[in-house]
Amino acid sequence: MSQHTVTSVVGNARLNGFHVGVLVMCSLLMIVDGYDMVSYGTVIAHLMDEWQMDPVTAGTLGSMALVGMLVGGMGIAPLADRYGRRPLMITCVTIASAGSLACAFTTGPFQLGALRFAVGAALGALVPNFIAMTGEFAPRRVKALWVTLVSSFYSVGGIGAAVFAIYIEPVWTWRGVFYISGLPLLLVPVLLRFLPESPEFLAANGDRAKLLSVLRKVDPHNDHSDVVAGERTEAGKARLAQLFANGNALNNVLIWVFFAMCMLLSYGLNTWLPKLMQTAGYPLGSALWNLVVLNLGGMVGAVAGGWMADRWNYRGTLVLYFVLASVSLIGLSFNPNSLVLNVLLFVAGAATIGVLAIIHAFAVEYYPAEVRSTGVGWAAGVGRIGAIGGPTLGGALLALELPFQQNFIAVAVPGVIGAVAVAVVAKKKFRTARREPVAVTAS
Repeated sequence: MSQHTVTSVVGNARLNGFHVGVLVMCSLLMIVDGYDMVSYGTVIAHLMDEWQMDPVTAGTLGSMALVGMLVGGMGIAPLADRYGRRPLMITCVTIASAGSLACAFTTGPFQLGALRFAVGAALGALVPNFIAMTGEFAPRRVKALWVTLVSSFYSVGGIGAAVFAIYIEPVWTWRGVFYISGLPLLLVPVLLRFLPESPEFLAANGDRAKLLSVLRKVDPHNDHSDVVAGERTEAGKARLAQLFANGNALNNVLIWVFFAMCMLLSYGLNTWLPKLMQTAGYPLGSALWNLVVLNLGGMVGAVAGGWMADRWNYRGTLVLYFVLASVSLIGLSFNPNSLVLNVLLFVAGAATIGVLAIIHAFAVEYYPAEVRSTGVGWAAGVGRIGAIGGPTLGGALLALELPFQQNFIAVAVPGVIGAVAVAVVAKKKFRTARREPVAVTAS
């Protein structure tokens, strides 16, 4: 009797309602991340007035959630490789939502900064794990599209934050934006009931009964009693060291570089775009709508990027997106008319936020299952250094009172660095020391 691996069963499965359920739950979690990360940018002008903060202090406060995401991505996300994605994801979304709701009741920068750090740490662990889970349940032919589709819902959250800010802040002040961020607590019972565990994690940990239960939902037309785990790396606890073993060091560092540049662009623009547009003479309401256009572009760019990556390749798609990001931001520096402005903002969003989705899909594909949470978590975690730099750089630029054109030209530089980093990444898969396939046995 021929044997089938977990990867082949999932990769060859036909789409069904179970797949759609996983896709919907992971997409909702991405909306939570997008809303929480963009929400600060929608209230920053009000906070600067109410708490009398200068731009550098406001930028530093904006970076606190991103510092938390760095800690969460590096220190907490890898725990899923040992304990499972499901329990970690449910715990993290609970902490993030409760912490965001508590932000509505803060009375000063210190309290808000501490809560934003906690929210960021929870999201930093949550995101790489539901991104990895999306890839682990996706049929092979649509894997990149699925991961980028889920990632595109970051922009739905961002758009929601901007739209809610426009209509809620006049009624409930800036605190209303954070009241809304507590709603994902209602999602927790749904996750407890329906969220499955990663089949690759179950295979790696020998939980055959649960594995077969999940696989029969993924592909209900077959029995799967002959399934094996597939090729496995030699056992070892030093998963971080594995990222640099067997000639993987250069690619790993380059992946970290373009994660950092991508996040600098995305988080910097989402934090400071309304304030930058205000300095150019636009009213706050109009500047917040610019944030909506930016994130609409991000949603379209993410889905289009996944479609391109499935049919072309990740490397070429990423280079194209980084180049488009730089060109569109330089175009914005010329203070164009309203039509051209919105087109450039749409393209900038498609490229800067869209590339964030594609690099996550690339990382899920690049790293094997046994180090996937560690690889994606550390790439996203190191990328947060760029994300932290985005709000801080924006605040520093505003404090320098540079001309409008120079602000956008400075923001375009990371796109060039990111394109170069992607262009020199070797066209090779992650190298592992492998042994023969092993059967999944009861624990």
